[in-house]
Formats: sequence, structure tokens, C-alpha cells
Amino acid sequence: MTKPEYEDPTPMQRFDAAAHQSFVLFGESRKLVPVAVLDESITVCKADPIWPEWFQREAARLRSALPGDLVPEIRHIGSTAVPGLDAKPIVDLMVGIAEPGRIADLVERLERLGYESLGEAGVPGRWALRKRHAAQPSNIAIVAYEGDWWKLNLAVQDYLRANAEAARTYALAKWHAVSGGADMLLAYSDAKRVMIEKIVAEARALLVPDPRAAPSRPSAGSGTP
Repeated sequence: MTKPEYEDPTPMQRFDAAAHQSFVLFGESRKLVPVAVLDESITVCKADPIWPEWFQREAARLRSALPGDLVPEIRHIGSTAVPGLDAKPIVDLMVGIAEPGRIADLVERLERLGYESLGEAGVPGRWALRKRHAAQPSNIAIVAYEGDWWKLNLAVQDYLRANAEAARTYALAKWHAVSGGADMLLAYSDAKRVMIEKIVAEARALLVPDPRAAPSRPSAGSGTP
């Protein structure tokens, strides 16, 4: 994955740049997570209407345990947030952090709730966690609240919800990846990378630009699930 440009950030990028700096500092106190640990077996399932309910339950559990001033909002992102879209049966939650300098407090609280911390895992400005040995497995992406990652993840979700053909094509790419033998997370992600990058580019083009921000250079990487 290509690293986004963080030098001389525009106003729209500063939230994520600040988060990345805080995450790097915090990560230095943690053991580096090996790639072998990040990788895991995956399955793709037909869309299940219960997935939004899974999100609501887990989000309520998190909200009851996390300070509201630190986490103003938790959103359902990824394919399980798009009605009718086939996906891995793992709910993705985006946790907006209002003060990235308090990342240690937030991660430690989530670990006490059963999550495994994975660090930035190749996506600067996003701290990843996962919970697997549970009835409702889930992933968490901690990003700067209302930063570029926050807005882009929501834009991708909205784009797929509004474009049935794009969602159908994306589902076919997932099934093609699995049928081609990509039954491990990293291989699966690589197999559908061209498709997700196309979707991200189209969703990014629909974002309303901040009038305060200078034109930004596109990133080749994507942190979307």
C-alpha cells in the first residue's frame, strides 16, 4: 500500500496528519504487530440484514464504556453497512477520536472490551483493532473525527448505497477473489485492490471540497475495508 503524502498538509489533511503523529508515538511503546498476525482466513457471505443490528449492539456497548468527549461519534462503515452487499461477516466500526493525543487511553479501554490492537497496519492515520472470538466479530478503525479518513469512509459507503451497479460489481470482485483461492485476508485484499481503488476514487470525487483547503494530491492507498 502506498503511503499518503503528509508533508506540508492542507487544512483538510491536518486532522489525519496529527492523528498519524500521535499514533506513531504511541506505537513506539507497543510491540510491532507482524504481518503473519495481521493475516487471517476469511469467508465471504451473502448479505445479511442482521449486520446493522450487530453494529447497533456493539456501538452501544462501546459508547457506554468510552468518554463522550474523546469519542464524539461511532459509525458503521464497510460492506456490512451497505444493504444487499455481500461481505465478510465482520462488522466494521469507525471510531472518531476528537483528541488523537489521547490514543493510549482509547486503545487501552477497547482492549479491556476484548479487542486486539493492530496499530496503523499500513494505513497512516488509522489505528486498527479487531475482536474475533465472539458471536459478533468486529473491526474498529480509529481515525481523527471529521478528518479526511472519516469523510472518505463515509463517502465510499454512501457511494455504494446509491449505486447498485457499483455494489454489484464489487460483490462479484469479492466472489471472484475467493473462487480464485484468495481465502486469506492479505491475498483477498490484493485480489480486489483495483476494484476498491476505483470505488474510492469515484467516491472521493463526490466529496464537497472545503473552500479553505488547497487542491490536494490523490493518494494511491486506501484504508477502506
